[in-house]
Amino acid sequence: MARHQPTPELTLHWNQECLNRADRVGDDRVKGFYASLHLNMGKAYQDLGEPGKAHEHFALAARHVDAVPPGQYGDWVRFAIAEGLRENGQHEPHPVEEPLSGLLARLCARADLRALGLILPAYLGNLGTDEDLVRLATALRMVHASRWLPEDEQETLGAAIACLPDLRPAPTA
Repeated sequence: MARHQPTPELTLHWNQECLNRADRVGDDRVKGFYASLHLNMGKAYQDLGEPGKAHEHFALAARHVDAVPPGQYGDWVRFAIAEGLRENGQHEPHPVEEPLSGLLARLCARADLRALGLILPAYLGNLGTDEDLVRLATALRMVHASRWLPEDEQETLGAAIACLPDLRPAPTA
């Protein structure tokens, strides 16, 4: 219902109604829907020019994203949440974004699909969690180790990797 409404106010109303109904179920049958429900609420508030409320719902969506089944729909939800947090200006940019954004633009310009295929899912779905940073670092290290890129881009990639914290578990004795 919400996506077919003629005004942002009605869209918000119907998104809120969907969220209220999920809350009334009160068990795990609706667990996988909360990320999408809060994502829709965040988008509705964003469209109404209420960034604070939008951020609140994007953050709630991020907390529920692990309950979304894996696959293309789950990826889409994760990407949309990350985009909402970034666009809302409430998502602190990580230092890796500066060197990486220019590199990604160059990879796109020459259609380097191998490198983009590895990096983009981790980059676009980065919600800022330690797990997401590990996923991004792994993707960047895989491309760096492959030596597919021209030397100047290898250096930029190395600089991006250096911006990421080392979140790998310490070896056990």
